[in-house]
Amino acid sequence: MSQKSSNKDKLEFLNFNTFLYSITVSKIIDIIHKYNDQCENNGNKEKKIKGYSKLKKDGLIELIDSSISEKDKNQIYSELESEFVEDLIKKGVELISGESRVETVQNAAVIGGGNGFTVWFKGKYGSHKSIIQIQNGTIDRDCDCKIGKPGGLCLHQMAIYLMLISKKILTKEELPFNVEEKFYNLIQKRLDLLATQSLFKEDPAIMFEDSYKIYIYEKQNLVILDWTGDFAGKSTKDISKEKDDIETWIVKKVVNLMLRNIKVKTKEGMPVKLIIDSYDVIAKIMNHPEQLKKILKKFSALENPELPTSEEDLETYLKSNLKESTTEIAIDPPFSAYTGEDPYLFVSYTHKDKAEVYPILQKLHKNGLNIWYDEGIPLSTDWCNTIAEKLMSCNIFLSFISPNVNKSDNTQDEIHLAMNQKKPYLAVYLKETDLIPGLQMRIRRVQGILKHEMIEEKFYNKLLDNLNQMFEKT
Repeated sequence: MSQKSSNKDKLEFLNFNTFLYSITVSKIIDIIHKYNDQCENNGNKEKKIKGYSKLKKDGLIELIDSSISEKDKNQIYSELESEFVEDLIKKGVELISGESRVETVQNAAVIGGGNGFTVWFKGKYGSHKSIIQIQNGTIDRDCDCKIGKPGGLCLHQMAIYLMLISKKILTKEELPFNVEEKFYNLIQKRLDLLATQSLFKEDPAIMFEDSYKIYIYEKQNLVILDWTGDFAGKSTKDISKEKDDIETWIVKKVVNLMLRNIKVKTKEGMPVKLIIDSYDVIAKIMNHPEQLKKILKKFSALENPELPTSEEDLETYLKSNLKESTTEIAIDPPFSAYTGEDPYLFVSYTHKDKAEVYPILQKLHKNGLNIWYDEGIPLSTDWCNTIAEKLMSCNIFLSFISPNVNKSDNTQDEIHLAMNQKKPYLAVYLKETDLIPGLQMRIRRVQGILKHEMIEEKFYNKLLDNLNQMFEKT
């Protein structure tokens, strides 16, 4: 394929290894077969790749990387690039236009002050979260699907690229590969049509639990305040006219908003907690001694044992309700929790994992299983008792494990209680997870399913079989 632009024009450029991570194992093996055939035909049998039949994807890529010359790698990629690119773009367009029969865009948001883009995709067997972050002429991308997780360019990331092109945020030349002009012209009209749709909603840089939002535009030195309630409104602040720099102004504003419901004289009220902080204002607050002193003084005046009294505890408290973006908040429970008298399943998970957990629960629910989960009930006086009562009465304890469990006291408490109650326990590992020692010791003998290593269909079959067998024994 002829080059349409230099690599310098691009935010990233797809190299040979990234290309291999972007395709399936069967296609990688096809490449090996074709390469070996060429070696055979050219009288270079000694160059043939051997010992690959039992290797997984990482092993295959390492073997190819060490066995093939750079010249041959470039030749292979140049022969396959056009077909790969066109197939990926076609599928990306189908995904964001709603024509895909496999997945749909569930939610999309602009985060990180306008530099980041997070999209949730809902599919037949589960959901995926994909992120593209653009800053200082570079791009950082991530996705939790099997292609994107190890660094490949997946369908979901391609969809975001196309969404950004349709919105004129990126250009065709900034794609991580070259695109034939003739092919691109064929999809241009569809991208123009997508541009008329509201693909993204802009996430606030800071958001409080009462939906007070702060949008920050540092380059323009502007801050937009947006609040709801009886006196809802919106205000734009030009910080260049203020005495403080933009960071100091925002820190002071956030602290005042956090403390606005506290009445010191009557010892009433509670702080308003943050739920979105892509600006990292909490870390900035921790570096402002006067603001720290102000917060702790107000907290101590309430004489509430639930509020922190030290700087170390304060940071943990301020971060305890944070979500990555409003896409996480917007995901609704798929069905009502079971409240009958028949045997039921208690589900334990962290709310940061709910985008991946909810589709699994919906699948189990459709297969007739009685399921109790918290449905996002708020933390209140009765919250712990409700959880404990439902757990102690359940017939099976299903736990979803990810690195987020290490940071969730509530999820850890549920696991410990389930073990103490000797509940039939099944663990599903959403991601490879190095649990903290206490949890490792408690669940080392618990039956587990490594979802992150399985194809979706095989995972669901195994999960349903295990749960049905466990219910039969209760």
